Amino acid sequence: MSIQQRSTADIPTCGPEPQACICPAGSFFQASSSYAIYPVAAKEITRVTGQFLNTAWFGTSPDHVTGSSTTPGAKRFLYAGLPGGSSEYLITEQLTKFEPRTTRGRTNVGYYMKFQMADAPLTYNKTDGTQGLLAGSWDIVDVREINGQTLMLWSIYVCFGDAYDIQGFHESAMKNVTQILKQERKMRGDMIGPISF
Repeated sequence: MSIQQRSTADIPTCGPEPQACICPAGSFFQASSSYAIYPVAAKEITRVTGQFLNTAWFGTSPDHVTGSSTTPGAKRFLYAGLPGGSSEYLITEQLTKFEPRTTRGRTNVGYYMKFQMADAPLTYNKTDGTQGLLAGSWDIVDVREINGQTLMLWSIYVCFGDAYDIQGFHESAMKNVTQILKQERKMRGDMIGPISF
């Protein structure tokens, strides 16, 4: 059996499906997945993280929003710091999929959410006088209850012109969920993680 080399012409441009892909010129592929296991029922994690238009749990709130939190097409407009950026830039993210999870007739046992950057590509001014590029981002958040505990997996892949600490951002957000639940006295014990790869 011979192994054939694939030409780059055979590899698709990056988009909403997680697969090997080619980023636009001036950007490169970056991916990260982070997970945590919380000692609470999934309804608590869903209550804090499962509303696409409510992002306070990860440390910022939208400038404005359109649509409904669990209906594909909803958009949130967030200011974000970008690598080397001279200021914060408004980015639009759009919900493309939301599925509540059910298990053996039980509802509210998690969710599956996909969203992506709706205004890509975004060029921005950097402090060194050059232009930065965010050519696209695609996220998946998967929350599911397992034996009375809840697994949260957050995966992202982006086409960025500069390296970005995606892992640090996701881990910080997951730790925020723990703090929220502990302040509300909804969580006893400690989460496992976050662990990133």
